[in-house]
This record gives sequence, structure tokens and C-alpha cells, in this order.
Amino acid sequence: MEWRCYPQSHQHSVTVWCDPFSREEERIVKGYSAALRKAAPTGEGASVFDEVIDRRHSNSMKWSIAEKLLSADEAAAQPLPMWVADTDFKSPRPVIDALHEAVEHGVFGYPGGAPDSYVDAVVDWQAKRFGWEVPKAWVIQTSGIITTLKTAVQAFSAPGDTVLIQPPVYAHFHNDVLMNGRHLACAPLERTETGYRFNAATFEAAIRGNTKLFILSNPHNPTGNVWSEDELRTMGEICLRHGVLVISDEIHQDLIIHPAKKHIPFASLSEPFAQNSITCTAPSKTFNLPGLQSANVFVPNRRLREALLRQYDRNMFPLVNTLGMVAAEAAYTHGEPWLEDMLAYLRENHSHFASAVNGATSKVKVLPANSLYLAWMDCRGLGMDADALNTFMLTKARLWLDKGQKFGIEGHGYMRVNLGCPRSTVDEAARRLIAAVAGL
Repeated sequence: MEWRCYPQSHQHSVTVWCDPFSREEERIVKGYSAALRKAAPTGEGASVFDEVIDRRHSNSMKWSIAEKLLSADEAAAQPLPMWVADTDFKSPRPVIDALHEAVEHGVFGYPGGAPDSYVDAVVDWQAKRFGWEVPKAWVIQTSGIITTLKTAVQAFSAPGDTVLIQPPVYAHFHNDVLMNGRHLACAPLERTETGYRFNAATFEAAIRGNTKLFILSNPHNPTGNVWSEDELRTMGEICLRHGVLVISDEIHQDLIIHPAKKHIPFASLSEPFAQNSITCTAPSKTFNLPGLQSANVFVPNRRLREALLRQYDRNMFPLVNTLGMVAAEAAYTHGEPWLEDMLAYLRENHSHFASAVNGATSKVKVLPANSLYLAWMDCRGLGMDADALNTFMLTKARLWLDKGQKFGIEGHGYMRVNLGCPRSTVDEAARRLIAAVAGL
């Protein structure tokens, strides 16, 4: 699905199409890779992530349904799946043990909502990792962040209103807005020599009189931007000035890989920001639990919280998966050492992949990322349109990546690569890509 911002005449893009392979950029990228290698300790803690797990027969979206999503020729090439954002790592042992215990109980009746121990684990995680003290009354349990995005769009805007986003950005930010009869107001991130940056003038100029919501990707998917306090404050002040409610998707908050960066919850910056925001979090990306459908929303403003709950009640039966609650509580309570090991492993994966690809070809460039287990790759040097690029990756490079156009027109010529996998998979992906580009 290709989408465009509305109204088209009001796009304020100041995207800078730099020479993607300048000497200065090469210098910065090499320095970035070296910094990640220095920050990634080696040892037994990371070895569990080297295990290659066969997911082809596990009803995995990433690994099991190529014949449903790809053409016959594409599927026949047997491309290596590195697209949808889950990892190929086993969840932490305490999570698996907690699930075994729950399954052994053998009775799977209706849950009685979130137990106190669950809510304690959720709010303690925010305090421990980010220094954000979240009152328990703010917490709404939900099956997932996408569910919350759809519900919030319905609750806090009307058909015909506009919703502000920052492309290139996660596909559901635009698809879920459009399917609910709203329009897009786009403030594209500004392309620089080494990645992307926030432009305050572009952001404010994109707001229309009927812009009711801003969906913030914090940190940003797919670019990996980790927003600074100044950037978040600027966004927040502009939204307050124009009466725009902030929906902050912080599902990737735990996945900061640059050693000098830190995640800042948007609502933690000030009471006015807290009262004008809804924060979405989940353990799914962090601990590889998306199939268990468990997420948490923090809504400090009681009026907004009650309105969101009313819309949930209109749309669905609000109880969530019992096993999802069990897994989330165990992950937040006991999973931090595992997470630190995974972050070290991911830093090395990013460095490994970027160094291999950027060192072998000038036609494709892996951009520096400060967060996520996802790499954003500039393929414009291949001179292909979006469809030809996707076909090339699937049938020649034999890599199943996320198409850049999924993230908006600003993503044309780019691909998103999932590096949440064993190092051997990263090596094989780099080998296939380098060989395919060399064969052009």
C-alpha cells in the first residue's frame, strides 16, 4: 500500500538528498561501527543468541508463510526472512519457566484483570530503566499497541480530521489513520549525510486547523533515531500550542544500542506533557513476545483515560491473554540481565552488518542506527525503482526485507533489515547482498 500525506499541497518536506556515499559519511559510519564494537562485551552471556532455531514449522509470520505473501518466483528463490520485527532469539529462561508453570496448572479460564504483581512489574520497569515513576492508576492493559493506536484515533479524532506523523515511519501509523477515515498531516524527517533529523519548522508547518493527534515513534522506527530531550520538548510544546494530543509509541524503548544515547519517555518530561499524552509500551519487541499479545498504556489524564476505556469497550472485549500477562510479568521482573546481553549482541550485529556491506560496495549503504534491532539501508545507488528493488532483493540477493515504501514515499529506494538474529544469519545476509550487487 502506497500512501501520501493529505492535503498534498501542504507537504512541507525539506528532505536533503545528499550524496549517500560521501567521504565524510564513510568516516562517520566507520567511527560509529567502532563505537558499537567497543561497547559490545564478549563472553558467555551473548552465546545464547548464536543458537539457530528452526522456525519454519512454528506458524511464524516471518518464516512460515512465504507462499501466501510472495509470488511463485519470489518464494522459489527461498529468500532469507529478515523482515517483520520479531527476533529469532528464544525468550529469557525465566519467561519460559513461568509459562511452563502456568501451562502445568491446566486451567485457562477468564482472567480477573491485571493482578497487583503484574502492575508492580510494569511500573517498576519504567522506574528502573528510565527513572520514570508511573502511578498504577495510569496503567491500562491491552492486547497490543496497534489496538491502542486504532482505538485512540477513534476516541480522540473524527472522520475528516488529520493526524500528524513523521515519515518515513511505521506503516500502521498511516494505514490505521486512513482506514478510520482520517487524513495524514506529514512532517518528514530531514535526510542528512548520516541519517535523519527532526526539523521543528517542518513539524509545526504540517499542523492544520483540524489536526487532532500526533503519533510519535519514540525511538523512531525505521530510522533508529533516539530523540533528545530538546527535540521531545520542542515537539511537545508545539503540540500543546496547537491543541494536538500526543500518542507516543515507545514499544522500542528498551532497544537503545548506542552507548551514548538513552531513551526518554515523552510523558516524563513535564506535567503538561503527561496530561497531553498517551504512552504505549509492551514487552513484545524487548523479550520476543509478540505472539502472546500483551501491552500496557499509560494515561495520566483521567478524562483521556476514561475516554480511551469507553472506546475500548465499544470495540472489543477488553480482557487480555492470560499467558501474555504471565510472560510479561516474568520478563519485567527477571529479564533485565538477559536484555543487557542481547543489547551487547545487537550492537555487534549492527556493527558487523554495516561494516561488511559498506566496506564492500558503494551502491548500498547501511545507515548508522542508535536503537532497534532493525537496520535502515539506503539502496538508491542501485538505480532501481521501488518494485524492481524489492524483486532484486527477493530473487537475486535472496533476502526477504521490508520494502522502504511501506514507511511512506520518503522510503522509496530504502530497505529495512531485521538484525535480531544469530550472527551467522547476519553473515549470510551480508554475503548474499554483496554477491548480488557485485553481479549487476
